[in-house]
Amino acid sequence: MAEHLSNGILEIEVALRGAELQSLRRVASPAEYLWHGDAQYWNRRAPILFPIVGKVWNDTARIDGQAYELHQHGFARDCDFEKIVDEDRHLAFLLRSNAQTRRLWPFDFELRIDYTLLRNRLTVGWSVTNRDSREMPFQIGAHPAFAYPNFHLDDAVHGFFSFDAKSPLVSSRVEGGFAVSETFEVPLPADDLLPLTNETFACDTIVEATGRVHRVTLHNAEGRPWITVLHNMPITALWSPCNGRAPFVCIEPWHGRCDDQYFEGEFACRAAIERVAPGQTWTTSYEILVE
Repeated sequence: MAEHLSNGILEIEVALRGAELQSLRRVASPAEYLWHGDAQYWNRRAPILFPIVGKVWNDTARIDGQAYELHQHGFARDCDFEKIVDEDRHLAFLLRSNAQTRRLWPFDFELRIDYTLLRNRLTVGWSVTNRDSREMPFQIGAHPAFAYPNFHLDDAVHGFFSFDAKSPLVSSRVEGGFAVSETFEVPLPADDLLPLTNETFACDTIVEATGRVHRVTLHNAEGRPWITVLHNMPITALWSPCNGRAPFVCIEPWHGRCDDQYFEGEFACRAAIERVAPGQTWTTSYEILVE
């Protein structure tokens, strides 16, 4: 069952499972901006990644000398949240730690997700509260998938990206789900529109971790702006399966990333870690602008 929210311009649906966005539409148009979760390509739509982003080496997080089994992107996306706010233009959901989460993650916490509509803009807010007696390291990220308008596999170009950063993008290289020491560049054309083709994601994922990218616009195949993601996070990941031969593309603001290859240190020593002190709350947000 999905919870529905509308402001008369946009309407969204959010599932209790994972507090995951399920639909994003204009009220006056039948067009769906979000990927619909067809398992032929990818069975998710916009999962929330917590308490890790990407993979930990051997699916093992080491916390205070103890080993915990954590799979890619963490467990929050598969947990049932509680709806705690249902107001005009605002929904909020809460996940509290419990016996099941503590087997995977030995901290007492609350994870709150807020969805707020204002005109043609959806704001997604995250709040991480540490209910434990020790500092809690964590990572969190977004993974929204946006459907290409009028996708045809045999098209030379499915759409374009534009950015608020100049050429080139600088990406960490990911091999087998883990970061290696080298980087690679993604040059942008003179018109700053990066074509999205059936080979754009032969590298698997573009992980722009220089902190220069805070706006990504997806344009349709004719170059018209379709949807924009705005954020102030240190990492922007871009991904589409099958080298890019899929009907959607993901724009992912992250506080965190996968482990370096062979990393077996303490979780708190991972790359791109956030921390929240006992009794404190860490917050951030990002926005989706429907053009």
